[in-house]
Amino acid sequence: MSQVAVSSDARAPVGGTKMTGTSYMPDSLLPPPRNREAVSTRRLSRMDLQRATTDIKRFVEARLEKDLNIIRHTTPLAFMIGTGVNDELDGTESKSAVRFTVPNMFIPRGIKPDEEKLKKEPRPYQMDCEVVQSLAKWKRIMLDRLGCDVGEGLYCDSTSIRKGYKGDVTHSVIADQWDFEVRIKEEDRTVETLKRFVRTLWKIITDCEDMILEKYPQVLLEGHPSADYRLPKEITFIQSEELHQMYPEYDVHQRETAIVNKHGAVFIIGMGWPMADGSVAEEVRSPGYDDWNLNGDIMVKHPLTEYRHELSSMGIRVNKDSLLKQLEHRGKLDEATLDFQKAVINGELPFCYGGGLGISRLLMLLLRTGHIGEVQVGLWHDAHYQQCMEAGIDMIPDRIVKCESNKAQ
Repeated sequence: MSQVAVSSDARAPVGGTKMTGTSYMPDSLLPPPRNREAVSTRRLSRMDLQRATTDIKRFVEARLEKDLNIIRHTTPLAFMIGTGVNDELDGTESKSAVRFTVPNMFIPRGIKPDEEKLKKEPRPYQMDCEVVQSLAKWKRIMLDRLGCDVGEGLYCDSTSIRKGYKGDVTHSVIADQWDFEVRIKEEDRTVETLKRFVRTLWKIITDCEDMILEKYPQVLLEGHPSADYRLPKEITFIQSEELHQMYPEYDVHQRETAIVNKHGAVFIIGMGWPMADGSVAEEVRSPGYDDWNLNGDIMVKHPLTEYRHELSSMGIRVNKDSLLKQLEHRGKLDEATLDFQKAVINGELPFCYGGGLGISRLLMLLLRTGHIGEVQVGLWHDAHYQQCMEAGIDMIPDRIVKCESNKAQ
């Protein structure tokens, strides 16, 4: 990663690529002008922001280990193609994993190897690989490998590349999350078990909010309406079908914004199956890891953007019956022959619950920043930088960039 020159006064990178244009995304995705002065990066120094980030990460990881009885595990960066272990997200080509080939052959040292000769060399050990999109299936394999008992598990601090997403205020092509997995009994594959895990995770999140605001009170802008906002201590549960029926005229994001504005924080149960009226699923999910009747998302209201903010996707994992039904629904029964899917069908893997808690999403929420790029080194287009800097958003750059103006509002 290249070193970046910045101006500490203007809080905007200087030098390098010149940026033009300010219409990268709808301005409504940014915090409204009345809330921009409350963005914490206007008060927290860049050093203190990193200190606060570290404090949150240490707090959450310690509590995950204690409250979920899980251990930290080393994390893969890539998988071999064709094993069924990687997450295909919604299954579309545009959101497929980043792929690469490892020649896995001897290449002579030196600055000028004979590339043409190398191309003709046999490659019997070549590996076709893809970058991790999530660890949902892999963690289930690890539960078995580690010999975890019921109630034990693991978590990873994972980073993946999601090339199919357009970057905006809450979305980055760099996805980082705490990926966790816990072994359960077959008879515990119930909605009540799901709710119990959600409440445990929610307690970690709300306790972390209390900790960070006590240690860094300058996160809040005294006198601003958002300074009084706190996450609710109890999370509300709602079925996706129920939510759809409450707001049938809204699209998915409008429904989720409406419900979090009402309750502050919700867990929407049942992601993957179409709605009863034939509408598309609340969210399209891969058929290979979560049971679509026993999964869901934690959604909260972000006090500065004032719209839905997804923190976590989680669920009880598929068994043979749910896997085959979901594969059939998605027209992907051919995937039943892949190694991972065969292991589930043959009953060779543990029953489990798992999910991911977005690291940068949580940092953006608890540190009251106005953009995920203020807490994460993402990959952002020049026009994205320009628009955000004009709104006073202090994004962490991946390169030397230059802004034409910094019209902070």
